[in-house]
Amino acid sequence: MCFQMLSRQKPAIGPGSTTPAKENKKKKKLPKLEDFLSSRDYTGAITLSEFNRISGKGNEETDLWIAYCAFHLGDYKRAMEEYERMTKHDGCHPDVWINLACCYFFLGMYSESDKAAQRGKTTFDSYDTTAFNFMLSYSNYDQLSS
Repeated sequence: MCFQMLSRQKPAIGPGSTTPAKENKKKKKLPKLEDFLSSRDYTGAITLSEFNRISGKGNEETDLWIAYCAFHLGDYKRAMEEYERMTKHDGCHPDVWINLACCYFFLGMYSESDKAAQRGKTTFDSYDTTAFNFMLSYSNYDQLSS
């Protein structure tokens, strides 16, 4: 026979005892996107962002984070699809075009990369960096001097 001793410090029932349901409620907290991003857990960040999108809590920022995380996971095709979808909306931020150009670049779609970079040209610093890398990859030194 096995006997289990009850704790005399904390009663099993009554005031001062905690039920497992209450303990579980305290432990369950929805993680924040910032926590995933700060630990570079891009898979977790995508999962949370997709959950927010499906549950109706998503917005343009959610879409940007999904594309960002996909890019940093090396899933350039998925990031490209997300950015392409965002470019179809009115008032698309020019940085989206630069990010799309980077996706095209990593997928080896150099002419598309150049076109997308041209569309995002209003963000001067980003455009210069993207265009510089594009021209170096194509060994297009004539355009570098202009």
